[in-house]
Amino acid sequence: MARSRFKEHPRCTARFGEVLQHARDTAVSIEECQKAIHNAKSIVDYIDACMKQSNNLHPIREGLLEDITAALISKSIREFRVKQIECDSSESDFTPEQSDLEILGRLYYSAITRSEHCLQEVGLTVDHCGFTTLLALCRAVSDSSLKYTKDGERLDAAVSNHFNGITGCRFLFSPQHGIENKVMTTGRSRRLVVAFSSLGNGLVRHEFGGSLAKINNQLYADGLHDDVCNVLFVADPSQSWYQKDSRGTFDGFEEYEQTIRAATRPYKRVSCVGDSMGGSGSLLFSHLATESVVAFSPQVDLEGDVHVSRYDMTPIIRHRYYKRLLKSVEQAVANEVNVFVHRGLEKSDIRHTDLLLSHLSEMSSLQIIQYEDCPHHQIAVHLKQQGKLAQILQSNLINRIM
Repeated sequence: MARSRFKEHPRCTARFGEVLQHARDTAVSIEECQKAIHNAKSIVDYIDACMKQSNNLHPIREGLLEDITAALISKSIREFRVKQIECDSSESDFTPEQSDLEILGRLYYSAITRSEHCLQEVGLTVDHCGFTTLLALCRAVSDSSLKYTKDGERLDAAVSNHFNGITGCRFLFSPQHGIENKVMTTGRSRRLVVAFSSLGNGLVRHEFGGSLAKINNQLYADGLHDDVCNVLFVADPSQSWYQKDSRGTFDGFEEYEQTIRAATRPYKRVSCVGDSMGGSGSLLFSHLATESVVAFSPQVDLEGDVHVSRYDMTPIIRHRYYKRLLKSVEQAVANEVNVFVHRGLEKSDIRHTDLLLSHLSEMSSLQIIQYEDCPHHQIAVHLKQQGKLAQILQSNLINRIM
């Protein structure tokens, strides 16, 4: 199934009019164009009928949002989802794109099937286009009326939890991660690595598990038991740069910080790592690190960035994120935490890291590492393909060369 079919992810779409325009503009056949026109007309007719029935009070049937939410959190759809994906996806660094796209297609199919009665009620096509349009309509209604705000937040959380590769598991703790023979006698690990997830290939998954396991096994084989790390995998299934919480509100920073702070408290050595959105997460929570922070191609300023597709992230939310990230990194480097930012030659990545560098120009513990042989954004994948990722991680996180 082609990537372009899922480029406009429903949880990343806040304006229902834009979805209709997108469906029309990206139609590659007469049939798809006709579907887009049909769905647009159906929405207008449905809203008109609801407004007449409720004397211009309600643009949709009361309870429609709750019905879609119930369909997405039902026991049967949860069981189906678990069969498609594994909760612990931390054994590899990054999942191949084709694998995730196939799973994403099945998740779309199950969501469309479970919500078919709602699609038929509104008069939409029972397919990806109709389903996305239905969610966008609900999002638009919840954004425009306080009456539907809470229902919209619950629906957003349900959609986010359905369309991810970790079955709703935002946090996953892996003690002595990857050690094949866990018979260590040295007690609790003194080192914790917090690994933040990126957007992935349509499904959010825990990342860097493969390289961190390789590092731990090598350290253990070398007798360096004190350097073996526990890992806290952190993911953001709502793809909001760690701004949305589990309830679907933009209070996610506080929720994530509270959990990460509690997890890091017992450790003297705490490091953070992440790629792209995950790299942003590692910088956003760098004030909780005590040793090092490793960010691959992070986004520092979300305003106008091509990777940020959430239209409901208002300028205020984006600015708040930007100020928090800068303050966090400033605190980290002031505490002599080493911050390593790896980037390729993509212009947007250079802009982000230059912003960070200009803000912290006098801080010697911030290092920008540029790779002239990587013209694109996916620097971590690039280094993985070259067989260099584990070595770089060990050097940056543990200050030991493999």
